[in-house]
Amino acid sequence: MRIDLPAYLPDQSINSGVITVAENVYRAADGYRPIGSFLTNSTALPAAFNGGGAFISTSGTSYLLAGTTTTLSRYSAGGWVSLLSALTVTKRWNYAQFGDFVVAVNGGVTQAVNLNAGTAAALAGAPTFTCITVVGDYVVGGQAGGDILLVQWSAFNDHTGWTPGTDQSGFQPMLTGGEIMGIAGGEFGIILQRGRLVRMSRTGAADAPFQFDEITPNVGCASKGSVCQHGRSVFFLSDRGFMACEDGQLPVPIGNEKVDRDFQSQVPRDEWHRIYGAVDPRRTLVSWVLPGNPGKEWIYNWTLQEWSTGAYVVDGIFSGFTSSTDTDNTGITNVDSDPALTVDDPRFSGGAPRLFAVQNGQIGTLEGPPLAARVWMGFVEFAKDRVSRLRSVRPVGDLTAASCVLDCRQRLGDAENLKTTGSMRDSGVMAVRASGKYVATRLSIPAGHSWNYVRAFEYDVESGGNR
Repeated sequence: MRIDLPAYLPDQSINSGVITVAENVYRAADGYRPIGSFLTNSTALPAAFNGGGAFISTSGTSYLLAGTTTTLSRYSAGGWVSLLSALTVTKRWNYAQFGDFVVAVNGGVTQAVNLNAGTAAALAGAPTFTCITVVGDYVVGGQAGGDILLVQWSAFNDHTGWTPGTDQSGFQPMLTGGEIMGIAGGEFGIILQRGRLVRMSRTGAADAPFQFDEITPNVGCASKGSVCQHGRSVFFLSDRGFMACEDGQLPVPIGNEKVDRDFQSQVPRDEWHRIYGAVDPRRTLVSWVLPGNPGKEWIYNWTLQEWSTGAYVVDGIFSGFTSSTDTDNTGITNVDSDPALTVDDPRFSGGAPRLFAVQNGQIGTLEGPPLAARVWMGFVEFAKDRVSRLRSVRPVGDLTAASCVLDCRQRLGDAENLKTTGSMRDSGVMAVRASGKYVATRLSIPAGHSWNYVRAFEYDVESGGNR
């Protein structure tokens, strides 16, 4: 009997025909695929990581920035070059690119980074912000000047102009809905407050360049770090669970009856402020990480609308691009040896989208050998009201090393009755002698084992009596 691996739905009952544990894997159309181990791209940051970002200048060069509790640094030649130091940063760094400049905020002095010059300085006249984005031709920030209800925007097409009433710069107090938790940008803005969502639309009028319309008064953002954006989609954590706001319309629950209850049972609300959210555009995944050793990751595939998890050492995550490389740092000593190789070769320009992870202060990607993975399927009743006898189980995929444990029970409320299979044979079969009315399957794949997918379980099973 073959059972294709179902969706990971830990909020469902244990005999709902679902996956109950999907750890260090991500969902794919043909089953589950491995999450790679951490591969560092940098030396360690000078202080604790507190928010990162990647940006591409108008020349096509990509840059990687990382903020800590005391510094703001730019990645260069395999190490970090300090742009700002001796800072005291208590809140998360956030960034917004405007041309060849990046406006960096953290609740303290607003900074402007000149990407091409590799310098940073205080942005004169700009108020403090805790979140920042770009809406149309304006830089827009939240919690302006320490006011948790105030949104303020720059002059038209000028990130340096912050005098309200001059060149269309202005502000708007959000008098209902509570604290501003984040702002998403683009053609229009989405203001995420603690108790509501508001759309910020351009009007074209010089004296009132924005119109503010309430999207919903019933759903707000419960974690500032959970807000992440891909195109016109905004993802965030609310009191109800994980949400997606598509194209500025009503938010849609994406974790309801799937992972929300499980998440809230594992992460107390007083820990939600530690969460990092980021998008992996290559795999159409959005991830939320709670830092730790190990930390925990919740992964949502927005194309398949399905979930999985990760567990590994992590300080934080952020979306970005590969950094551009100077030919002096490639190890290539003779470009004449390859006539097709030039100093402006695209392979050195960077800009490939990546999901970056931070581990022990080092920034890298999860593209190393696979992490140890677990895929557990809930209880299955092979023959209704009858005991089933199992002789073997075979994971369908390209695994050549794995272990499997069956939990075989007469009643779902009984204590665990675990039966460990034999080692995997050349045929992929793992022999076992087990029986029960309800059987759960626990597959474990060792760290470092090279595999690409697992999609089903095949059982050698026969029906017995009904006692």
